[in-house]
Amino acid sequence: MKKSSLKASILLTLIMSGLWAFGSWYYYSCNIKNTCGLNEEDIASVPASDKDKASARVTDTDGDGISDAEEARLGTDPLLIDSDSDEVADNEEIGVNLDAPLDTDKDGIIDALDTDDDNDGISTLIEAKTGTSPLYADTDEDGISDAKEIGTDKDNPTDTDDDGIIDALDTDDDDDGIETHSEIALGTNRLLADSDGDGLTDAQEIGEHLEEPLDADKDGIIDALDTEEILDQDNDGLVDSLEAKLKLDPNNKDSDSDGINDAEEVGENTSSPLDKDLDGIIDALDIVDDSDNDNDGLTNAQEVKLASNPDNSDSDGDGINDNEEIGSNISDPLDTDSDGVLNLNDSDDDNDDLDTRFELKIGTNPLSDDSDGDGVNDNLEVGSITESGLNDTDGDGKIDPVDADDDNDGLPTNIELGLGTNPLLADSDKDGINDADEVGENIEKPLDTDGDGLIDAVDDKKETEKPEEVVIADTDKSEEPITSNTDKPKEVVPVNKDTVEKVATADTDKPQAPAANSTDEPKETAPDNKDTTKEVQTAKNNQADEITIETIGTAKEGSIQKSLLYFPFLSSSPALTAESNEYFSKVIAWMKLSPENKINIIGHTDNTGSKQSNLAMGISRVMMIRELLLDKDAPMAQIDVMSRGESEPIADNNTKEGRLKNRRVEISPVLRKSD
Repeated sequence: MKKSSLKASILLTLIMSGLWAFGSWYYYSCNIKNTCGLNEEDIASVPASDKDKASARVTDTDGDGISDAEEARLGTDPLLIDSDSDEVADNEEIGVNLDAPLDTDKDGIIDALDTDDDNDGISTLIEAKTGTSPLYADTDEDGISDAKEIGTDKDNPTDTDDDGIIDALDTDDDDDGIETHSEIALGTNRLLADSDGDGLTDAQEIGEHLEEPLDADKDGIIDALDTEEILDQDNDGLVDSLEAKLKLDPNNKDSDSDGINDAEEVGENTSSPLDKDLDGIIDALDIVDDSDNDNDGLTNAQEVKLASNPDNSDSDGDGINDNEEIGSNISDPLDTDSDGVLNLNDSDDDNDDLDTRFELKIGTNPLSDDSDGDGVNDNLEVGSITESGLNDTDGDGKIDPVDADDDNDGLPTNIELGLGTNPLLADSDKDGINDADEVGENIEKPLDTDGDGLIDAVDDKKETEKPEEVVIADTDKSEEPITSNTDKPKEVVPVNKDTVEKVATADTDKPQAPAANSTDEPKETAPDNKDTTKEVQTAKNNQADEITIETIGTAKEGSIQKSLLYFPFLSSSPALTAESNEYFSKVIAWMKLSPENKINIIGHTDNTGSKQSNLAMGISRVMMIRELLLDKDAPMAQIDVMSRGESEPIADNNTKEGRLKNRRVEISPVLRKSD
């Protein structure tokens, strides 16, 4: 061995020996004598008799933060960090004051030595596993000890409502909406959501105020505990307990929100609730209930929404199936007359005051108030609501409401209304010549042989020779009074050839339903018999209402006053008052003084109905007054007629009084240029 290697080996041996000696001294001084870090003066100052005690006082063998000496005094094990084996360290269970160690349950056993610190019957070790507090006997403060709520099987603590929270930590053990401590106070079963077993939860039966729980029958037993109480909170005819059993909502009388009451959908036999579509869901809960009680093709739920009768296939009794009256789109059901009542609920679909059922019998169109499109409402043309009294003016087998040419003179009624001829008389001027022949081939330019402003068809005093100038009636509406027949042609309702065959749906002044004793508006037509008077033939009966008169201003010298004749609504055979007759006599006397003394008769209506039908109605009224004047021997050639329809109201059409004012005929003298 080399010399250098030997020296190194000796040096290493010396170093190791020195380190061992230092370590032995350190262990003895620090761990055994506990004088490590003390200087000689400190060590010397400790009495020899106390040196061993000082060493023991700072010794903590188990490292739990409490010296062995203190543990010996307290009774804990200095060799165990957790003397009572509850998995809580001694120093934590002793607390911060060694002179007053914790004793949570005051049983004389400090917590560091007590296996059940809160004395709730569950060891601190078990409570650490369950999550309950080892220092509170009633962790959830519901009035029941943890031990009772955990149960006998500490490995599977009780969870009554299976909500994942054990009862010992759950403030509402049965999940009924009432906390356990409140149920204890009320006397209900904290472990049953429905204490009285009636199908309603305790919360539902207790109500909103815990301090005043419900007692529906006032028998002193709250509903949540009363097995004999009868409560129907939603007033649907089913007691709440039954609704709960059927899984209906006791606070909602229509649990499936289909518009039908729960009791109705459950049926009379509550033990076997209705399920009409047999889909396994009772009707009271079936939001897609496709049952159809009346087999009309509409489900009960649909009919409820449409306000029709689910038990009657013809809800309005008009002879037409509900499904047919709905139309092709149930989302946009038919309301033909736009009166806000759907056809399937409306006994008069076209609002012509003839019931749909009656129209089906007589052959008129129940969806049109003017079946033949002649400008006259079906109700005015029909004549009677009995099949035996229907008007057929020309006796051709077609009643007037479906006859486009009521007098069979070859001119459709709507054309005659425009021309001013009588649509109910084939020979309006009674000269022995048919109206169509006297009108000529061109209905837009009817014949006026003598050029006096009156077309031949209404001129019973036609000249044999034409004057030098022939004036053809203008179809344009004039806003100014006509000064003479030669100055301005007579205004008539515009007519074109297309209207002859076109079926109109025009309205009139909205007549009411006809009745045997009706005092409503007349059928505004002229007589169909030469022997009858020239007063207008009624459409319904012979009861007469009066046409009232109002004169305007003061008559100029040698002239007459202007007048307004007001027509009663839907009147039958309106007659002239004594005042009206007196005025007519003055008018006729004035006209006979001079052939230049002429009058304008202008018809007006309210705005009910279409403009075209109102023009026709205006003409009809004018013709009525004209006929009355002629019957009193007024000179026909000095009478000019026209219709303004609804275009010139003098009052508000939104009121009954206003509409009465607007339903008028004006008679005014034609002013001569010299005037």
